[in-house]
This record gives sequence, C-alpha cells and structure tokens, in this order.
Amino acid sequence: MSRRFLHDSPRLVALALLPMSFGAAGAWLDERQHLGFSTWLSACRAEGVSWASIASFTVQLLPAALVLALSGALLVQVFGLVQRARPHSARISLAAHGGCLIGMGVGLWLCARALPWRLALGAEALLAVAMAACLYRLLRHRSCGASVKPRTQGLASA
Repeated sequence: MSRRFLHDSPRLVALALLPMSFGAAGAWLDERQHLGFSTWLSACRAEGVSWASIASFTVQLLPAALVLALSGALLVQVFGLVQRARPHSARISLAAHGGCLIGMGVGLWLCARALPWRLALGAEALLAVAMAACLYRLLRHRSCGASVKPRTQGLASA
C-alpha cells in the first residue's frame, strides 16, 4: 500500500459513506413519518425484486431518503470542487462518488431481498468503501501515464 493511499483513505472512506449516511437518516425519517421503509420493504418483496420495482417504490415511499442521499452525493462533489487545489482531491471525490453509487445500487437490491436490513446496510457500506478504494487506485494508475506536456511536431523543412 502506498503512503498516498494511507494518507487519503480516511477522507475517501468518509466521503464514500456520506451519501449513504444521509440516505439512512432520510429512511429513518420516512419510517417515523409514514412507515415508509417498512412499506418499501414489503412492497418490493411482494412485487418481486426488480430494478423497476425498487426504483418506483423508492421514489414513492422514501422521498426523504432519496433527497438526503442526493444531498450527500452533492456534498461529495462540492468537496471535490472546494478542495481542487489540493493534490488528489478530485480523484478522492470521484472514487468516493463511484464507490457510493455502486454500493447504494447493490444495497438497495440486497435490502429488497429477504436479507435483514441491518446486514444489507453493512454489506452496502463495506462494498461502497471497497469500490471507492478500487476506483481510487484505478484512477491513480490511469493518471500516472498522462503527460501534461503538449504534443508538438516540428515543422518539416522545405
């Protein structure tokens, strides 16, 4: 493991978990206000687990969770924008955003399955952090080969 990754990993983990934490808080609010999460679980499982049913029921039954998760994702992007002068901040923000996207997608599907929601939430968080770390390393290798020198060709003499 490189020193750069160990230095950046706390920010990467925090940013990867930020939208999911906001989404979980929104799901808690939806559950308190109108049993949104319980109804969502029942509806998704009764309809059959498909991406269409998950998306439809999420929009209808978990509006606070959706708004807060998107707000958390926006904060991840704002971090990348505000910290753009610091080295590797754009890579951290992009990797965290991608890891969270993958983790949340799989997490929603796992929640709708017959898994206990606490286990699904833990798996979602672990997957998001693991995917963010993989994306961070992939982006590191991709950017190392890039050159900032413009390519120029000399004029052919006549």
